[in-house]
Amino acid sequence: MSSTSLTKLTAQLATIGALVAVTAGVAGAQKAKPAGPPVTTHGQVKAAAPAAKGQANAEAKRTDAGADKAAKVEEKKDDKAAKVEEKKVDKAAKAEEKKDDKAAKKDEKAEASALKNARTEPKEDLKGIKLSKTERKSVTDIQKKYDGQLKDLEKQANAAEKAGTPDATLVAKIDALRTQERADLRAVLTPAQAAAFDKNVANKK
Repeated sequence: MSSTSLTKLTAQLATIGALVAVTAGVAGAQKAKPAGPPVTTHGQVKAAAPAAKGQANAEAKRTDAGADKAAKVEEKKDDKAAKVEEKKVDKAAKAEEKKDDKAAKKDEKAEASALKNARTEPKEDLKGIKLSKTERKSVTDIQKKYDGQLKDLEKQANAAEKAGTPDATLVAKIDALRTQERADLRAVLTPAQAAAFDKNVANKK
């Protein structure tokens, strides 16, 4: 082999060697550098500690959020139940108030009717009966006596009504006065007049 050929061969080999070296360097640069062994402290990996703490915080937040949501749901449920109960109480109170008003009006009507009958009854019981002067005076005195008692009862009833303690026995008291007045009126009449008196009383029933 001539020296010239040897020189060319050497140059080619050098070039190939250079290419191989460059290729190996690029491959080494692209290959990931292996991580070293994890550093541990008290048996825990340092790199895992922040992640574990973050996970715990996230879990705690989720728990708190769940508890808050449950509390709000329960509070809403309680509010709804309270409103339903309040409506029931209001409805019952209104019904009771309406019932009391109705009963009060009924009592007032009965009292007014009893007073009216007590004042007009003597005249109706004596209808068609001719009285002597003496009898007429006796009848007038009796009527004045019981009319005064009726007025006293009416005043007492009005005072009790204003005080919020209506007298439930007012009608019974008025009826008792009417019965007593009727007996007193009949007592001043003659037997014939008393018979006519009794007929008038019976016709009203």
